[in-house]
Amino acid sequence: MKIFSYTFETSPGKIVKGKVKANTLSQATSFLKKKKIFPLRVKEEKEIFLTQLFAEKKVKTDDIVSFSQLFASCLKTGLSIKDSLTLLSKQVESKLLQTRVADIIVDVESGTSISNAFAKHIDIFPVFYPMLLKAGEASGDMGTVLEYVGKYLERINNLKKELSGVFTYPIIVSGVGVGLLSLILIFVAPTFREVFNESGVPLPGPTVVLFFMSDLILDYYPFLLSFFIITSLTIFIANRSYKGRKAIHKLYINLPVVGKVIKQALLLRFLRAFDILVNNNVPILEALKVLEEATINLCVKEVITEMRKDVSRGLPISGAMVAAKDVFPALISNSIAMGEKSGDLGATLARLGNFVDREITFTMKKVSSKLDPILTLGLGSMVLLIALAIYLPIFDMMSVSM
Repeated sequence: MKIFSYTFETSPGKIVKGKVKANTLSQATSFLKKKKIFPLRVKEEKEIFLTQLFAEKKVKTDDIVSFSQLFASCLKTGLSIKDSLTLLSKQVESKLLQTRVADIIVDVESGTSISNAFAKHIDIFPVFYPMLLKAGEASGDMGTVLEYVGKYLERINNLKKELSGVFTYPIIVSGVGVGLLSLILIFVAPTFREVFNESGVPLPGPTVVLFFMSDLILDYYPFLLSFFIITSLTIFIANRSYKGRKAIHKLYINLPVVGKVIKQALLLRFLRAFDILVNNNVPILEALKVLEEATINLCVKEVITEMRKDVSRGLPISGAMVAAKDVFPALISNSIAMGEKSGDLGATLARLGNFVDREITFTMKKVSSKLDPILTLGLGSMVLLIALAIYLPIFDMMSVSM
């Protein structure tokens, strides 16, 4: 549908602007007249090519978190949904989010429910957003639902930042270390080799090792480069197939040291999202369908798919989780099984979410405490080897000349 902007006079001398969605200009005018709005002008909005080219493609998670929390606050203070959205459309910084909120306002004014209006924008909002808004519509307590959503999104956003903080430093340090070592082996070592060979001084062990590594790279770089390209292409091609992508996702959660953190992060997202859906009275089958669509990791996604199939056949939801021991720990699956039997699944999911949240915080600290000494030792050893390899022959040359 197209968007039409219009202006109309509410009182003598007071001009108000608005927007409406319609297929044609006449349809937009007809709709406005039904709403007893007699516009002075109706015009189709068209985007300029450069505006489309440089427009935002994605909304930051921080903006979605802020929007959800402010939306909840506005509704809690007694503002209507339309007034709350109108106020938020002027406060959010993201241009893309402003545009989408304006579209939602137009849909709401056209008689569309708030959940269906948001369902058109799940490319920027979480997949479960419309479902929870629908639950809020049914309960009549949209503010509380959005407050719940805001807290969940804020925690998941903070978790992403914490994970980024844990892994960014080691990756950068390792990358810089490998880059500097490569430069020394390719450009610096051959120069020193010529100087040391001319002096005729016997080379010590560290220097021999350094020159051997340099020869290895210089003599076999076509094979090393080919190996790197073939490996990259293999991963790229594998990632395009379902089986290959699943194998990569399985590798992530089984990596030494960091795999446990990745698995716990996936579990936390699952438990918190399941918790928020169940505790806001979303039917289990629909909740699992939303979780299935929202989950990226195929190992977890397959388990959720089996859970959904079990529920549709009248079986317990915990059966698929118990079978997938490599993805869901026994503590999680058994606790959910007990919560399901006792009819207290919502509270069980909330408790498990809190437990995993504490565990992942502890695990991230543990991973950092392991990675930092390993990086320090590795970089220190590299610097020591290079220093000894270069300075020991120089000292020998100086002692011979004296």
